[in-house]
Amino acid sequence: MDLSIVIVSYNVSSFLDQALTTLEDSARGFEHEVFVVDNASSDDSVAMVRKKHPKVHVIVNTENLGFAKANNRALKEVSGRYVLLLNPDTVLRHDTLRIMVDFLDTHEDAGAAGCKVINPDGSLQLACRRGFPTPGVAFFKMVGLANLFPKSKKFGAYNLTYLDPDTVAEVDAISGSFMMLRKELFDTVGLLDEEFFMYGEDLDYCYRIKEAGWKIFYVPSTEIIHFKGESTKSVPTMQSIHTFYNAMDIFVNKHYSNHPLFLFPRWLLMTGIYSRMAWVYGVSLLKKIRQPLLDLLLLNISLILGILMRFGISLDNAPVYTGLQWASIFIVYSVLYMATFYFAGIYHRYKWNVEHSLIGVFAGFIFNIFVVNFIKEYNFSRIASFYCWGFNSIFISGWRFVAEELYLREHGERRRRVIIVGAVSDAVKLRSMLPFNKLGMYDVIGCVETTSGALRGREEDGLYVLGLVSDLEDVLKEYAVDVVLMVGSSLPYSKILSLGGRFGPLRRPEFKIVPELPTSASGASLTMFDILPGRMFGTKRST
Repeated sequence: MDLSIVIVSYNVSSFLDQALTTLEDSARGFEHEVFVVDNASSDDSVAMVRKKHPKVHVIVNTENLGFAKANNRALKEVSGRYVLLLNPDTVLRHDTLRIMVDFLDTHEDAGAAGCKVINPDGSLQLACRRGFPTPGVAFFKMVGLANLFPKSKKFGAYNLTYLDPDTVAEVDAISGSFMMLRKELFDTVGLLDEEFFMYGEDLDYCYRIKEAGWKIFYVPSTEIIHFKGESTKSVPTMQSIHTFYNAMDIFVNKHYSNHPLFLFPRWLLMTGIYSRMAWVYGVSLLKKIRQPLLDLLLLNISLILGILMRFGISLDNAPVYTGLQWASIFIVYSVLYMATFYFAGIYHRYKWNVEHSLIGVFAGFIFNIFVVNFIKEYNFSRIASFYCWGFNSIFISGWRFVAEELYLREHGERRRRVIIVGAVSDAVKLRSMLPFNKLGMYDVIGCVETTSGALRGREEDGLYVLGLVSDLEDVLKEYAVDVVLMVGSSLPYSKILSLGGRFGPLRRPEFKIVPELPTSASGASLTMFDILPGRMFGTKRST
């Protein structure tokens, strides 16, 4: 058998289906086998694989064993000359497996090889080729010198940013999202180290491959799309961060603590690692709470202004409250408003929406008046509450309006042009789920049909068919498309991937895949909205 493919999956049914579909196309001409190891998913992953991909060997774990241990369950059963470790949130080109197998066939000193891995926006995923995190390399990465001097061999040694991304290179490590190995490695190097639960096991295995005398290559003549982070979305962010830095601790302790050239005391390096972890914790937490914190600050400023307008700057006319009573006023007022903001959706579904922030402010005002009227012990002024409503309407919705205007000014007044690739009926449904008009930053200009025999110019519910899949490249250029949303698992992914390199970096569209449309409109706007790139204060294109 030529090739064994192993995929560890956890709650990513749609992405797994997509990966297996492209895998079947790419593996044509090979004698191959595919193993899916399910780590106790709570979605329909196992049922989906058995129904839609019946030739796949499915191994079902009763608990989440982590990446290394789950892979090892399948690695003990593989029989191919080569073994591919593949993430479920990936899309392969039709020629990916052929190119990689041919490379290993012609490079007998290569123990492992990885292809180019790109993000959905077409940018390079830096983790697909790396140097080992020696103390010096790790230090330069942690203090930011790697970002300041990416072309320096010394400072850019971790992500190898000084190398041409389109040139074959021998590297220290490749990404576990696509790692093709010789099966004979298992006899000398062994299986993955199960001490690593998630993260780090690919780096550790590459280190062991190099120690065993094999070479590792980065092969950019083919590529895959990796929707990084999909497999870990169901894992709490803080837990994921802790797991990542714990993996670094395990790696350093295993490979560097007794190294003859290791000049740093272990405690010093661990202090650096866990200081970095604390910093990432803090940044992650701040990103989650920055909107509520700003709103809370503005709420209390509004309350102070409302009190001053009602009772005067000297507060001579104010009731004689104790410190505890004043504190209760601020606390109750803040809690009621923040609760209504949350239920109005301005911290998740409608983060930057002016209209929903006004709805939340009005609801908060009503609840505060209710408390004043019906809880006599909470004897706060209704007139002051009315003033607060006015200030909050200005402040809470105002900063969102300003943020949107600044974003549009920074990115140009032109709205981002979006096309949807798929059946026009699906395209109409997807358009209705996306809050384009609420943000005013996107413009769905039409659909590219995948249905055989579809007519150009066909119109359904105001959405026009701009062309067929065979015309996609021409459509992208003619309409200066910014975002391509691809609907369904029947799309020609290999064609989509092949288009990625035909546009300059300033004019390259962003490709996003919607594996399948939700059957219910409830909550669909949030799910689909998260697929879109470039939303305010969201992910930016990396270079």
